[in-house]
Amino acid sequence: MAKRFQLNPKPFSTDPPADPLKRVSLIPRSAEQKLTDNLGERRPVPAKTHEDGEQSDGHHVAPPPKTVEPTKVMDHETEKKGSITPKTAHHPHSSEDIVDANSRHSLVRRSLGDNSLGGRFGPGKKQAFHRRNGRPMFSLSDDRVMADRVLKTHSPDMIFFDVKSLLSVVDDIFKSHVPSIDSSAPKPSLVFKDYADHVSFETFADLIDQISCEIECKCLHGGESHGMKTTGLHLDSRNTTTFSVLGMVSKYRWDAKLVLILAALAVKYGVFLLLAETYATNQLTKSLALIKQLPSIFSRQNALHQRLDKTRVLMQDMVDLTTTIIQIHQLPPHHITPAFTDHVPTAVYWIVRCVLICASHISGASGFKQDQIMSFMEVSEIHENSERLRKINAYLLEQLKKSHLTIEDGIMEEEYQELIQTFTTIIHIDVVPPLIRLLRPIDFLYHGDGASKRRVGINVLTQKHVLLLVSDLENIEKELYILESLYTEAWQQSFEILWVPVQDFWTEADDAKFESLHSNMKWYVLGEPRRLRRSAVRFMRQWWGFKNRPILIALDPKGQVMSTNAFPMVWIWQPFAHPFTTSRERDLWGEQEWNLEFLIDGTDPHSLNQLVEGKYICLYGGEDMQWIRNFTSLWRRVAKAANIQLEMVYVGKRNPKKGIEPIINTIREDNLSHTLPDLFQIWFFWTRIDSMWESKQRMLKAHGTKGFKEEEKDLVLQEIVALLGFGGEGDGWGLVSKTSDLMVRAKGNLFSNALAEYNEWEVNIPAHGFLKALNDHLLMRIPPHHCTRFMLPETAGIIPNEVECTECRRTMEKYFLYQCCLE
Repeated sequence: MAKRFQLNPKPFSTDPPADPLKRVSLIPRSAEQKLTDNLGERRPVPAKTHEDGEQSDGHHVAPPPKTVEPTKVMDHETEKKGSITPKTAHHPHSSEDIVDANSRHSLVRRSLGDNSLGGRFGPGKKQAFHRRNGRPMFSLSDDRVMADRVLKTHSPDMIFFDVKSLLSVVDDIFKSHVPSIDSSAPKPSLVFKDYADHVSFETFADLIDQISCEIECKCLHGGESHGMKTTGLHLDSRNTTTFSVLGMVSKYRWDAKLVLILAALAVKYGVFLLLAETYATNQLTKSLALIKQLPSIFSRQNALHQRLDKTRVLMQDMVDLTTTIIQIHQLPPHHITPAFTDHVPTAVYWIVRCVLICASHISGASGFKQDQIMSFMEVSEIHENSERLRKINAYLLEQLKKSHLTIEDGIMEEEYQELIQTFTTIIHIDVVPPLIRLLRPIDFLYHGDGASKRRVGINVLTQKHVLLLVSDLENIEKELYILESLYTEAWQQSFEILWVPVQDFWTEADDAKFESLHSNMKWYVLGEPRRLRRSAVRFMRQWWGFKNRPILIALDPKGQVMSTNAFPMVWIWQPFAHPFTTSRERDLWGEQEWNLEFLIDGTDPHSLNQLVEGKYICLYGGEDMQWIRNFTSLWRRVAKAANIQLEMVYVGKRNPKKGIEPIINTIREDNLSHTLPDLFQIWFFWTRIDSMWESKQRMLKAHGTKGFKEEEKDLVLQEIVALLGFGGEGDGWGLVSKTSDLMVRAKGNLFSNALAEYNEWEVNIPAHGFLKALNDHLLMRIPPHHCTRFMLPETAGIIPNEVECTECRRTMEKYFLYQCCLE
């Protein structure tokens, strides 16, 4: 222990000290505020024992010792600062030792590692709160001792009450307007709250009153400390009073302790404001105010408001930190980790200390002199403690956020597994129950378009085939355009469509776009999709394979999943694909012939009409306008020479962008050929071919084939791959056929050269027919060297290990392509 020094008290004087450095502040200082290390210029400061828990926060002035040799015994914090803190021979508040003795005999010391709900909060090994310059906010060793003493006062017996309601009342009192006696001054509008829904706190009224009296007594009769009187409660006695007050609420949880103590402060503060509020209009208040010297206070409005405004800042910080501790107690027990238990007792201690500081300033409001305003040290005291509470609160809020994320992740995992069981193992008798589990808490849908749109319950889908259209808000326009053209009465009689918009994060712009998109939809739309649970979004992304492109989940009337993406079948066969099962898909391919009518079905009614009339149809694409002019000119000459009726149709390329619109306009203006109506129809033409490839791959996967040998037997798949290779390149290409006849295809220059060499193969037309003669000539002209590129369409993870070249039948090399094309 450090040697005690006899300090002679010095009478308090209002005159400023000759040397301001001799007024030593006990508030923990940062490096910038640190006084000089010249001990000869400093007056010794009475140090606290480890039982006191921390250094005093007050300001003491005492004469320097005359003949004393300082002993080199220091606590950890003193060693860091390089100063010696001697003990006083006479302690002004010796009752503290009596309180400590009683505490040691009456309360069982709790282990710092105790994990019970009431007593598991204890000091930790690491301190999380530091100043900006890296120095600790308060002494690490003293903080542990102080927290250990706080735990001695903590003996909860599981008494519960509505701490939130009581804290809300306390917060209302702290935020009350500081009144003015100037009747002409503008007054804030009053908003009266109805506390009818608050639980009665009659049980705790006596305890709150006792706490208030304890604080009031210490504030008014704190005595003097080493010749310097502070505002109200003396700094040397605050530590003692803090533990005294904590002992009064020992049987309550940490959050309940704080709310009860804050309520006691609110009573004191509220009575002061009531006296000030009714002073000018009530004689009784005037009489009481006269005794409490309130008239002199009102004559110094600026000083009063400055003092109370500073105090209210600290009050708000106490409420904020108490709110955080309440939220910690609301966590499930196994989520209250040492990140909380190591720091909550410290937070409780400093909040109680700040309550005493606020009480001192309120009590001192009626005692300051005529022109006196808050001193620098009083302002620094409030600022220092406010900063401390905010840093503790910031740390606890960060830990609370991590705990909430952990809890949410656990809940989401449980819900995710529940959804997997719902759509895989649980047998339902209707489609509505699994839909409710997927879409909850949303319980209504929109139906109808325009002014006829109305809200309906999910149960309107009972015993119906349902197609869940899952998409985001950015990549849905093309699908909606085609679905609206296909969604006829025949479709509605077979199944219902329900649009489920999925976004990871929703903004106001997303809400506006959602309203715009669904306003004209004829089918059902999920109401308030922003409320969709994270587990449902995860299920649709991970289990059903939703990424960026829309998918169509097919559910039968009993809620069983028929297909995790029915779009390929819908695009290929439209309503004939119902009920979208794998067996139905296999049957449709078994019945389907590969011909031009099947290729353009649903994309170009004009071309279908030309086929019916017996004309030859030539589909072509590319982006080279010069080649297009030459190709169409050659076809007109050949058609005239061969005496055939020919209709040419420009179909663009895969993933059409606005860059091909000038090509379409030029073809139409120069009357070179017919074109598909718009970019949506061009997109649909190539999407159908993508869907054919995906459907074929799905059939191969269902049969367990992994190589391309099985693909060699599937001539339809070879033709699909060839077309996808054409559509992915900018070079020209062509395909010609007639009704169910042979389809002849080739790349641009090869096809143009064959047409230019018409005289060489026209002799074979009478014997073999026009298409056979042309195809044989093309086969003879295939160059020995070629470069064929084939980009796979975006699919639900169906990527074959090997793909066969359509020109030479060799295995193609595999590359990965990442492409971003903005036009």
